[in-house]
Amino acid sequence: MDNDRYIWCRTCGAIHHATQFDRAPIYAFAGGEIQEIPANDGRAFMRQHAGHRLEPMRATGNDHCENGFAFDPMSVRYIEVSNGNDILLLRQSRSSIEEPLGYEIVNAQLIHTGVILEVQDRAIRKEMQLHFPWAPSAPLDDDKIDLFVELFQALVRKIDPDTVRVSDYSSTDDHISYGELDAAAFDALLLQCSARFSALELESIRRFVNTHREGCDVMALVKRRSMSVVRPAFDQHNR
Repeated sequence: MDNDRYIWCRTCGAIHHATQFDRAPIYAFAGGEIQEIPANDGRAFMRQHAGHRLEPMRATGNDHCENGFAFDPMSVRYIEVSNGNDILLLRQSRSSIEEPLGYEIVNAQLIHTGVILEVQDRAIRKEMQLHFPWAPSAPLDDDKIDLFVELFQALVRKIDPDTVRVSDYSSTDDHISYGELDAAAFDALLLQCSARFSALELESIRRFVNTHREGCDVMALVKRRSMSVVRPAFDQHNR
């Protein structure tokens, strides 16, 4: 079962998130022993809202964590759902780690405000200084490593983020994915370096870039998306 299904009670506005955990049992202590109590959250929701107008909804893929950290169980998350006609924005939250996640419909829209590209400058420097086998050239000193990073940053500033193919996703930040450094950008970077590095250094740089540009490796581009929860002007005035 996938996790993008929701049920919207149009009568009272309640939301149920249908997941594989709907039938997870509840464990309670009684007489010094742990008792397993069968549960079915989905069935309980349907029973509670019997006779109401229920609408199946699916997540659209647009979501936003307030602090950006998807792994934080206490993070407030906004999720856009739709039945194909209506679009709702849900606010997912909990008041304590012991409580289940709750959902409420908010009068707002989730607006995508742009994507910027970034270079993993610290990770590149660390890999170049500590781990990369430079032979046959001598290891680059810190000044040359800084020069390489500056040339890479200058190149990336000219790349349209929408043209960069996603190669991996961050496991800690919903706002970040990683983009592939394609062949054209690879060649452009080496061309910039050719005027500033020796032939041996350039060959080692070529090998470094080529072996560290896949997935979320250090030469992959960071695609940082910006999302905003925008409320109607009247609603903002009266909050």
